[in-house]
Amino acid sequence: MAEAEQAITHPSALISRPLAFLAALAFCAILLTSCGGGNNGTPAPTATQSPATPAPSTPTPTPGLGSPQFEAARALQHVHALAVDIGIRAAGTDGEKRAADYIRAELAKDGYDTSLQPFPIQSFVDVKTSLDLLSPQQRSVDAAALGGSTSGSIEGALVAAGRGFPQEFPSGTTGSVVLIERGDIEFSDKVANATAAGAAGVIIYNNDPGSFTGQLTGGGRIPVAAISREDGQVLLDLINTGATTVRLTVETRTDTHDSQNVVAKPPGKQCRVVVGGHYDSVPAGPGANDNASGSATSIEMARAMAADGVYDPVCFVLFGSEELGLLGSAAYVRSLLPDDMAALKAMLNFDMLAVGDAWPLAGSQSVVTVAAQEADRLSIPHSIDYSRFATGGSDHASFINQGIPAMIFNCFCDTNYHSAGDRFEFVREDRLAQAGGLGMATVQALLAQ
Repeated sequence: MAEAEQAITHPSALISRPLAFLAALAFCAILLTSCGGGNNGTPAPTATQSPATPAPSTPTPTPGLGSPQFEAARALQHVHALAVDIGIRAAGTDGEKRAADYIRAELAKDGYDTSLQPFPIQSFVDVKTSLDLLSPQQRSVDAAALGGSTSGSIEGALVAAGRGFPQEFPSGTTGSVVLIERGDIEFSDKVANATAAGAAGVIIYNNDPGSFTGQLTGGGRIPVAAISREDGQVLLDLINTGATTVRLTVETRTDTHDSQNVVAKPPGKQCRVVVGGHYDSVPAGPGANDNASGSATSIEMARAMAADGVYDPVCFVLFGSEELGLLGSAAYVRSLLPDDMAALKAMLNFDMLAVGDAWPLAGSQSVVTVAAQEADRLSIPHSIDYSRFATGGSDHASFINQGIPAMIFNCFCDTNYHSAGDRFEFVREDRLAQAGGLGMATVQALLAQ
């Protein structure tokens, strides 16, 4: 038809060729008839063009954030920044504040609305702790006060009480200093049992080689000190061969400082899941596994989940002062408005996960079950213990205690736990990869419910 229309649009051709003009008219009449134009005056139907269906919208990747997949190499870089470049990040110190600033800057790069949430803390200071063996020989033993220990000086018989269960205290415990092995039950429970048995002081020796530091979450009324496994074995041998006396002196004080949480929120969205872990370390070491590993995993998960340009309703919160008794996570939960708390489906806590081979999934059944299903799908071997650390031990407990389902990704199997040996070279990249992959899969499964 385009050619027929073209034949009648040039009048110069019609004037010079009248016969051609008549032929053209005849041809046009035949063409109209063949196209459905009859002599009844009814116009030929006109085709109606359907409106174009808009193409489905696709997320626009956020420039500069890379792949939307968890990259363990990036997480390892964050571990290095926290444990090597910054180092010790004890609660209330400049190291902890530098770590908070670093984490906030990284999360802000990913497009999250970030803030520091300050809260006051009382930090424990070991002014002077000494342990002197008086008989059957005389010598000094290296000792350090456990966090939360009271001050005092006691001279008396040294008796052994196993791992500090009530039935393990001998009849001559009253007025004595008791020697207890670390393990099985929390420090505060050991001290409470010793106090109930009449002990005047407690010495806890490590259940692994070397020394350690620890924290009494429930406080105490008698002095408590920590010593190495090697010194503990020497003292235990002396007790087994005869009467042994010691002098335990502990002088402590409490200082008030500020600590802070790092809070990153998805732009314009309410949080349905919280992902995080603590970023502080004990004063004894750089805390590469405990817990630069969990912090780094959380930071990298935040980047990967923002890289596709779609911000899921997930908040990333890194807690300060966990080592003083879950202070940061408790402060964060207290700050939640009722609507915010009601919107939360779950909290995922990443703590001490870059060492070992086991994946014991622990916490609220509703969350652990989802994580276990994702672990099966990803062929990650795991075990389940719903009650392990359910009401203490790490930051997920602060959420569980307020009725918010939560779980911990963790392997409590580090021989360098709470020591100067918790260094970067022991952090395994493959463990970070498993933790990040399983964590992201669990988040998406929870959001899909």
